[in-house]
Amino acid sequence: MMDILMFSLTRGAVYALVAVGFVLIFSVGGILNLAHGTFFMLGAYFTYIYYAEVIGQPNLMALLLSMVLAIVTVALFAVLIYRYLYQRRIESISYVMVISLAIALLVSEVMSLLYGVTGTSVPPIIRGSQIVLGTRVLNQELLILPICAFVLVGLLVFLHYTKIGKAITAVAQNQEGARLVGINSAYILGLTIFISAALAALAGTLVSSLYTVVPDMWVFWLIKAFAIAIVGGLGSIYGAIIAAFLLSFAEVVTFTLTSEQYADLVALGIIVAILVFKPSGLMGTRRI
Repeated sequence: MMDILMFSLTRGAVYALVAVGFVLIFSVGGILNLAHGTFFMLGAYFTYIYYAEVIGQPNLMALLLSMVLAIVTVALFAVLIYRYLYQRRIESISYVMVISLAIALLVSEVMSLLYGVTGTSVPPIIRGSQIVLGTRVLNQELLILPICAFVLVGLLVFLHYTKIGKAITAVAQNQEGARLVGINSAYILGLTIFISAALAALAGTLVSSLYTVVPDMWVFWLIKAFAIAIVGGLGSIYGAIIAAFLLSFAEVVTFTLTSEQYADLVALGIIVAILVFKPSGLMGTRRI
């Protein structure tokens, strides 16, 4: 039972990071960013690139620096996409969806050409494992949960108690009203995209040593982010966090007791049930 709990918490924490970024950019800009999973994938790849090819020093400081550089690189890349592609027709949901999907496919193909389809991996930040309540857990997994918790709590504090955070919240609630009081909506949206991509990239860096990094991994994480957003509510960060752990627990219990192929079936069942009985999601205000 403890192995189910530990794996659910770790998996759910990573799900939450990715999903919160997806929900955040939708709340502020109304953007269904289909390139969001790509930011996760690039976070993992750039960690490998900086660590193995740029810095080239096999030590902990080099790995941590590589992770930070990867997050910043991906976030800046996302801002460039917003500035030169999304911003031109930001009001068109279909345009942004098509462009973001094209970007995701293009980046995936480029990474396939550069690094192949078999994948690569990054060494863990902390090697070894510990016995926690009778269950052996990798030290890397133990590290993921507090990092994700710290980042998510920090984000909520930032949004609720800082001037810029309150501006982001104001734009999410009413863009026209925010403009009338002097808030630069374009700047706020660009900043939100930076934060959103950074969250996805951070998740990618954290799991790059637990899973094989492959070019098409973006699809899985985009689907998870979208599913969690639907369950939690497209306009709710709190809903996304709750839904992330809910889906994670349901998946882990399912593939522990049966097989992994049924885990996605259970997740889809939860999504369908939410759409039928509560179309706005657990804590959302917008209907799907």
